[in-house]
Amino acid sequence: MKPQRLADNFSRGPVPAAESVSGAAIAVIIIGVSITLPAFLVGTELMAALGLIEGALAIFLGGFLTACIGYLTMRVGAETRLSTYNIIRSCFGRNGSNIVNLILATTLFGWYGVTAALFGSALSQAVDDAFGVLVPQPVFTVAGGILMVATTIYGFRAINRLSRIAVPLLAALLLYGIWRVLEGASFAELSSVAGQPDEGLASVSAGISIVIGSFFVGVTLVPDLARFARRRRDAVTASFFSYGLGFPLVLLLAGLPVLVSAEPDLITSMTSLGLGISVLIVMVFATWTTNINNLYSASLGIARMLPSVRDWVITLVCGAIGTLLAVAGIMDFFVEFLILLGIIVPPIAGVYLADYYLLRETRIDVQQTDAVPDYRWDAMAAWSIGCAVGFVERTSSWSLTGVTAIDTLLTGMAVLWIWNRLRSRASATKQPDGSYD
Repeated sequence: MKPQRLADNFSRGPVPAAESVSGAAIAVIIIGVSITLPAFLVGTELMAALGLIEGALAIFLGGFLTACIGYLTMRVGAETRLSTYNIIRSCFGRNGSNIVNLILATTLFGWYGVTAALFGSALSQAVDDAFGVLVPQPVFTVAGGILMVATTIYGFRAINRLSRIAVPLLAALLLYGIWRVLEGASFAELSSVAGQPDEGLASVSAGISIVIGSFFVGVTLVPDLARFARRRRDAVTASFFSYGLGFPLVLLLAGLPVLVSAEPDLITSMTSLGLGISVLIVMVFATWTTNINNLYSASLGIARMLPSVRDWVITLVCGAIGTLLAVAGIMDFFVEFLILLGIIVPPIAGVYLADYYLLRETRIDVQQTDAVPDYRWDAMAAWSIGCAVGFVERTSSWSLTGVTAIDTLLTGMAVLWIWNRLRSRASATKQPDGSYD
């Protein structure tokens, strides 16, 4: 297909009503994103550390809180029909938003690279186990990158269609694999397995923090998907069926095998049972559905900063950068990368939520995003203070709620609201001659 006929991602304006879909369709896409190798690792760690009852409690409470925040961010997208980056532009100003958007795009490049690297490593091992053929990891990483770019370049429609096929297939294969792993094990046996808490994961509250933090980048950027919703109430359906139900079930089911199997995770357990082909399909589709979303959101942000460059060109370049990061060894910095995400991304959501729900009297539109000043220093300050709170919590035992992502989000919201309340009060008391009452 000629490049000129590739899909328009509506990166610079609102999504037309004719392109809208149901809340259920958006939920399916998000569930597809959550079925990924890093999520399997999170589910395994939670179950291994907390056991079945406390692990499940942490997973579903964390999912519920994520869904509540996700509803708020989705509703902004559903009502404005604008991408996250346009929403951020209205909050931070033209140049301020370029800084924020570049940081967000960089984190997405990193997450894309992490997922692609895990994919290459796991697929290389799985092919070796199933067929006795050793293919170097970079080969699969690059091949996966080409597949993901080729899908993302056709925009939301391609992502939607892939999710409709992939999510039911993934669910069926995962349920079958889990049934085989747990075959013969009763609920009493599963619940009797004691957890092995470690220093970083010793309580339900710590588990909740991990659940929320593991998907908070997605919650911040979910307006990119929610802008395709037909109605505002679709945000309820999309958020609670995905973050509140689908995402927790993925973590729970992926973590169950560690309670009865000598193998450390679901993929290894399935491979040991001779389900090599199923494992290959799961890994390919799980990585495919997750990374096209990372690439899609990263491309939208870059497109807003480069209005003269075609969307498909930006997607191609972004995919190449993410794949190069994977091959270069970004997995060596995985832990540090996750910690950084939990600090710098949530306060961005806090700022635009406060701006939209607490400070605005009119809905955001494209004309407003083009008419903003170069910088909105109140938003920049609120984001910076939110990040500072996150860094303090990471280097000390002090915490507001016990969940760093929520603390930084609430800080960003509170600072922006208080700043503007004080400024409004000062303006109200100022006299025409410049004096104050």
